[in-house]
Amino acid sequence: MNIKRAGLIAGGIVALLLVGLVTVPFLVPKEVYRAQIERAATQALQRQITLTGDVKISIFPSIAASVGGVTVANPEGFDGPYMVEAGELRGSVRLMPLLSRRVEVKELAFVDARVSLQKLANGQTNWVFTPAEPTQPAPTRPAGEQKGFNGGVEQARLENASLTYRDGETGEYYELRDLDLLASMASTDEPFRLKAKGFFQAHAFEINSTVDTIDALTKELPADIKADLDTTFGKVHYAGSVKLGTIPVISGQFRASSDSLPQLAALTGADVPFDLSKLGKINLEGSLEGPANALRVDIEKLTQTSDLARTSFAGQLNLSETPTISGELSLDAPSLADLVRFADIEMPVNLTPLGGADIKGTISGALMQPDLTFEKLGVKGELINANYAGTIQLGEVPSLKGALELRSPDAGELARQLEFDLPASGALGKVDLTSAISGPVDALVLSGLEFNQESELLTASYTGDVGLGGEGSLKGQLSAASTRLRDLLAAAEVEMAPGSTLQSFSAKGQASGTFTKISLSALDLKLDNITAKGTAGIDLTGERPRLTGNLDMGALDLSPFLAPADQKPQEPQPLEAWSKDKLDLAGLQAADADLTIKTSKLTLGSVELTDAAMSTKLNAGKLTTDLSQFKAFGGNWKGQMVVDAASQVPAVNLAMEGNSVAISSLLGTLAGFDKLTGTGAFQVNASSRGTSIDEIMRGLDGELSTNLNEGALKGLNVTQLVRSAQSLQQAVTTGNLNNLDFRSVLSPAAETEFTTFNTVLSMQNGVATVDILKLLSPVLGIDGSGKIDLGGQSLDIRLATAIDKSGQGQGSVVQLNGIPVPVRLSGSWNALKVTPDFSGVQSALQAELTGRLQQELNDRAGGAAGAIIGNIIGGKPQTTPPATPAAPTGTPTDTGTPAAQPETPAPSAEEQLEEAAEKAARDALGNLFGRRSAPKPAEETPDDGAE
Repeated sequence: MNIKRAGLIAGGIVALLLVGLVTVPFLVPKEVYRAQIERAATQALQRQITLTGDVKISIFPSIAASVGGVTVANPEGFDGPYMVEAGELRGSVRLMPLLSRRVEVKELAFVDARVSLQKLANGQTNWVFTPAEPTQPAPTRPAGEQKGFNGGVEQARLENASLTYRDGETGEYYELRDLDLLASMASTDEPFRLKAKGFFQAHAFEINSTVDTIDALTKELPADIKADLDTTFGKVHYAGSVKLGTIPVISGQFRASSDSLPQLAALTGADVPFDLSKLGKINLEGSLEGPANALRVDIEKLTQTSDLARTSFAGQLNLSETPTISGELSLDAPSLADLVRFADIEMPVNLTPLGGADIKGTISGALMQPDLTFEKLGVKGELINANYAGTIQLGEVPSLKGALELRSPDAGELARQLEFDLPASGALGKVDLTSAISGPVDALVLSGLEFNQESELLTASYTGDVGLGGEGSLKGQLSAASTRLRDLLAAAEVEMAPGSTLQSFSAKGQASGTFTKISLSALDLKLDNITAKGTAGIDLTGERPRLTGNLDMGALDLSPFLAPADQKPQEPQPLEAWSKDKLDLAGLQAADADLTIKTSKLTLGSVELTDAAMSTKLNAGKLTTDLSQFKAFGGNWKGQMVVDAASQVPAVNLAMEGNSVAISSLLGTLAGFDKLTGTGAFQVNASSRGTSIDEIMRGLDGELSTNLNEGALKGLNVTQLVRSAQSLQQAVTTGNLNNLDFRSVLSPAAETEFTTFNTVLSMQNGVATVDILKLLSPVLGIDGSGKIDLGGQSLDIRLATAIDKSGQGQGSVVQLNGIPVPVRLSGSWNALKVTPDFSGVQSALQAELTGRLQQELNDRAGGAAGAIIGNIIGGKPQTTPPATPAAPTGTPTDTGTPAAQPETPAPSAEEQLEEAAEKAARDALGNLFGRRSAPKPAEETPDDGAE
């Protein structure tokens, strides 16, 4: 066979083969291809594969095949009958390159494919196939033998593809739809290019990327990648390398921007507790380095711009299992309140009045709850200018540690707008504050605090520590002062009745406790003109403020709390009526108190107490003061006073006892009466009700007793009434009553001395009944009876006087056989009328002098005058008229003379005696009090006002 013939035979064989390759596929029935493909695929995947469309195969000029209507069944237990449904699968491979062991895919297309990936709650998935029995491994090729095929893909496409993923464990659901993808690669060691567009989770996207070499990816070597992602919620550019493996490794530069952060967060499934729409637009530049499960992101620049805030950050993110962040942060927000609301932080106060925020600092720690360290964290509003430098730890309840500076022109209004409940916040005014600050935001602790406050109602300063949690806490040095205390109490919602007290205060001391229950030690207090040192406290948790304390109050003047007329010492003359001004007891109803007080001098109007130790309780307007000791009016005292101002009409109870009391000082101070001297015991138990001193004095009930020694009744010499040079007996026997010398008996210099003077008075409705009044002296004794009207400032007392015949003194004792000489004191305290009571003298004279005195009077007065006086003193009238004297000799008797007319009866001896005594006493009293009665005309009837 020659060469030519051999060539023809070979060419014919090739042509025959080519014809066979072209014609044989058309000779095989399509059902055979379909059945074979379904069987082989079902056996390989152990999953039912069904071909519902036509199967087309061609050999020349390229090997091509297409299958219509492909379905892959779902395993039992999953939703839907199919995992995969495809409208058409087609592909073609160039024929000639296969001869040189090179695969060149001309086209690989997947049209109208729908893939449903599912994961059940038990973790089972539908994309894991059960492999068929493994076939025998292919024999190992000899060393050096060429391995496999090289190849490329001219065009790989997905047309109108969709893919869904549903996770029954987590509830996650993802959807990729309307996907069109075009990929090309000349060979595995040349660049791979990919373009795709579609919708992921209903968000449109477009991808343009290039991979330097597929070989590097398949061999788990770094492959250079450039990728651009353009979506409706942002854009991303990446240039770097990717190394595939069990855990991919990334290294490269990136740029990203987004103005739709909520959609981005939803896409990634990140659980962010913020309203990301408030962040506006984000721009980000940086680099990535590391494995995907511990990726380090170096952020060269991150900026955020929105109405909420403008933010910049440069630093690093570590996206490990517990992501962290570190870097430098700046923020400028026009509203701190909006910023806190964005961060979903619940605050105990309304932050709106704090205005905007200006922040510069660093951030570090867990990504979702980082620690913030601020060089500056400032807020500035109309009512506040503040700055914080330090750290903030974000968490469920953020906490702080740093330093705070704060200034406010009107802290009260700021507190009100913050909805922070502070007592008397309306009185705060201007405030300056510097402090270290630490703790959670709902229980902050301010240490080393320096606080200064100034307003029209209050000036205060505080240095120390303050806790803002709960009811708050205080521990530090406090000072406060007010010249408008009543307005300050009104601002604290303390009701006050009108009055002149509680006008000012100042206090300095060591404070501790809570905002509503404060204790003060080393206290230096001034209230109006009252000063005090010691310990004190105030409790604002009850219906009324409650005061406690143990105070040394030095000289304590409570006079301003009395009615104006009772604030000055009483002048002995002229005496004024009790004050009818309403008592100012508003202070008793403004607060409760439990006080122990020591004072060197306690002044209550005209009353002064010294070396007093008091325990005072004030509850609901009832003031109870126990005085365990005090000195007053020259003596030592103890007692209790209760003033109950809770009712509309105040009530007063007083129990006092004293010894070595100077009675002139006591009565002179309290009643303006200084005519009784002496020293001794004094005891009083009294109660009353009234809105003024006058009402209280007129309502007094109780008992008063004295036991005085070595004293005198001033202005009256009872002894002189019966021992003057012109004795009472001489005045009576001579009838010359005007000789009674009352000027020496009643005068400023006159006095009745005594060695003992005891009294017991029973008081009812302001009138004291004299149960016992006994005065004893070496010369005489006096027993008293009568009444003293304390409310009306008058008295009516009868002093029964008995002369001691053996007594010694100037003049001689009138020998009246112990006849008592009563003296009556009557009238008002400032105009006492003192008169002898001669009714007793008359009775005694009638009993003892009837015979002798009658005869003497008859002899001296004679005739009718003697008879009249005799009748007055109890003598028997003469039954036989005296003999008519004989007429002179030579005088005729005039029998025609008319009978004599009866004469006007002459005043009785008693009337004459009392009239003369009254006139003398009146003249003496006038001299005693610096007044003289004008002389009366002779023709006027003498004043018969003596009782």
